[in-house]
Amino acid sequence: MGVTCPANAARCGRIHCFFTGPFFILGAIASLGYGLGFLPLGLSGWKWIGIVTIIGAIALTCIPELILGRYRQIETHEHKGDFRES
Repeated sequence: MGVTCPANAARCGRIHCFFTGPFFILGAIASLGYGLGFLPLGLSGWKWIGIVTIIGAIALTCIPELILGRYRQIETHEHKGDFRES
């Protein structure tokens, strides 16, 4: 998901992908760090990583699209000021 979301954001401009992609990459780094023992999260570390991932994914999927819309607005030069005379 961490790689797919930024790729999808670049391809189609879906707003939530700009937020969830980096979030999932950070989640993967945190999981790797905790799994290798570099990130001390205590005995409930996997539980906290799971809770933050679920809540963050839901929030970052819904909230940005409520505020900014579903897709990024791309202004093309073809249609900007394109007046044709008949």
